[in-house]
Amino acid sequence: MKDLETGGPAILEAPPSRAPNIGSWEKAREGFDWSLAERELGWGRGDPVNIGWNLSDRICRLGLASKPALLWEGADGEERRYTFDDLRVLSNTVAAWLAGLGVRPGERVCLFLDRVPELYLSFVGVLKLGAVVQPLFSAFGEESLATRLLDAGTCCVLTQRKHLAKVRRARTLLPDLRLVAVVDAGGALLGEGEVALDLDALPRVEQYDVFPAEPGTPSVLHYTSGTTGQPKGAQHVHRSLVAQYLTTKWVLDVKDDDVYWCNADPGWVTGTSYGIIGPWANGVTQVVLDAGFGAERW
Repeated sequence: MKDLETGGPAILEAPPSRAPNIGSWEKAREGFDWSLAERELGWGRGDPVNIGWNLSDRICRLGLASKPALLWEGADGEERRYTFDDLRVLSNTVAAWLAGLGVRPGERVCLFLDRVPELYLSFVGVLKLGAVVQPLFSAFGEESLATRLLDAGTCCVLTQRKHLAKVRRARTLLPDLRLVAVVDAGGALLGEGEVALDLDALPRVEQYDVFPAEPGTPSVLHYTSGTTGQPKGAQHVHRSLVAQYLTTKWVLDVKDDDVYWCNADPGWVTGTSYGIIGPWANGVTQVVLDAGFGAERW
C-alpha cells in the first residue's frame, strides 16, 4: 500500500486498543447461560419482552433518548437523522395507526420497501402492536411476492409508489390482503384498500401500550430464497432478542461510541437480526445507505 501524498510505503497505525466486550473468551464460555442476556435486558425486573419496546423505550430509559439511532442517506444525497426518542415516538405512531386501521396482534404485516427510514421505523412499530413483521426484498417480482404473502396470509403491505404496480398485480391472488399502505403516496391516485402513510403528517404518539408479548410470541417472519423449492417461512419469536442482543455485543463487539453499518438488506435475516434488532438493542447508532450497489458511493 502506498502513501497517497508521498508515493512511498504507507505506515498504518493500529487503532487504540479497546478491551473486547466478551472479556476473556475462556471465562465467558465456562458455565455460559443465555440468562446472562436476559438479566442485562432487565427481564428479571418485569420489563416487557416485546422486541419493539426493547429497541426504543428501553434505550431511552437508559438515558440515551437523544443519542442518534439512525443516520440515513438516500440515492439523491438526502440525509435524515433519528434519535432513539424519535424511534420510540415514531414506532408508537406506526403501531397506533395500524391498530386504528384494524390490524390485530398476530396478523402478518409485510414491509415491501427499499431501505427507506419508514422500513426501520415501521419494523419496530409492527412489533409494538404485537403483529408479525414480514420484511421482503423489494426487488422481488409479483410472483415471488404473491407466493410469500399467500403462504403467510398477510393482511397488510407497506410499500412505495415504485413497487405499487407489483403489489396490485399480486393482490389479485391474495384473499387475506385487505390493506396496502404507501409511504410516499404524495398525490398518487390510490384505489380501494389503499391508503397513504405519511409519518411526517401524522400526530406523534408519545405513549403507547405495547403488546405484552411472551417469549414464544411470534415476532418476525422471514422467507428462504426458494432456490431449492418453494420458499419456506421461518418464524422468529420475541425471545430471539436474547441471542441477537448478546451476539451483537460479543461477536460484533460494538461499543457505545461506534457507528455501525450493516449492508445486508432487511428482506433477509442478517439485515434484521444484525441490521436492526441487535445493534439497537445495544443502543448503538446505525447508518443506512439506500443508494444501490456501487463501491464509489459506499
